[in-house]
Amino acid sequence: MKRTALSLSVLLLAGAAHAQSQVTVYGIAAVEVLNVTNVNTGTPAAPQLGTDRRIDNSKVTNSRLGFRGTEDLGGGLSAVFGFESAIAIDTGAQANAKFWNRGSFVGLKDTRFGQLTFGRQWNLEDGIMSRYFIGGGYTVFQFSEFGYISDLVDNAAKYVSPTLGGFTLQALAAPGEGSSGRTVELGATQVFGPFDIGATWRKAKNAAGREDTQTAVGVSWQIGKVRLHAGFADSDPEALGLPKARAWDAGVVWDALPALTVTADYVARDQRGTGDDSDFWRLQGIYALSKRTALFANLVSLHNDGNASQKFYGNGAPGVTQNVTSLGLRHSF
Repeated sequence: MKRTALSLSVLLLAGAAHAQSQVTVYGIAAVEVLNVTNVNTGTPAAPQLGTDRRIDNSKVTNSRLGFRGTEDLGGGLSAVFGFESAIAIDTGAQANAKFWNRGSFVGLKDTRFGQLTFGRQWNLEDGIMSRYFIGGGYTVFQFSEFGYISDLVDNAAKYVSPTLGGFTLQALAAPGEGSSGRTVELGATQVFGPFDIGATWRKAKNAAGREDTQTAVGVSWQIGKVRLHAGFADSDPEALGLPKARAWDAGVVWDALPALTVTADYVARDQRGTGDDSDFWRLQGIYALSKRTALFANLVSLHNDGNASQKFYGNGAPGVTQNVTSLGLRHSF
């Protein structure tokens, strides 16, 4: 994403030292024209299915507005902060009641010791596993047991180590407020030239003392203009009251032309001990009109077995297949 500097160089004099500050405003405006089959406007027990055609905020890339800044404190140390809000481009509304719903943090970054930030922050799964699982709103985290593959954590302290020999270590801890929302996460990535691997582990406890545990691992391999990626996640969502489940993702990203990128992915979900499984495939093409503006087309087909009622739109219904066709426009600044 190209970011526009709001203030490129503000010099502050502190004693004999000079500190340089920079604040950046950035964002994405993205919209889709959608056709979605088998949208349930009723309940899973009493479904009312229909086809939905609409202009909507893009699931491929959420519209957003953000501010990010740094201040050079000298000696390799800098202060960092960020605020980001999701915006529904079709209505102008903010995504939810929290204004900075996509994160708000402040912290310190040192070239020798890494970065430590505090606030409402994206979890490690989002930062690491998004390279190995299909991204955007059509992804594994739409499945009930795997929402934590991409999630924000309140009251979180997050550490990212310096990268040494291609290895980066990350950790996140959120004590919550009272006994609710306690979260601990660990993650790591290792890069070997065109090949890389990442892994995450997460445990969260709710107010009743029930825990959700999730482990994920992914690999990626760049071969010329083609990148292959695969991911696996195992979830024990006790706090959600759901059975254990596993999910797989395999995909390819192809830079077909200088301005055209084509992706294909297949994602499967296995709910252990039941036949209530789900899977979907997605094809996507993104054509760049410029460095900032792109057109995209998206085809998705989600299939449910047994009593599974996973969905991208509506309330879901057991055993239903939902197909999504969309055309969209995205502008980044």
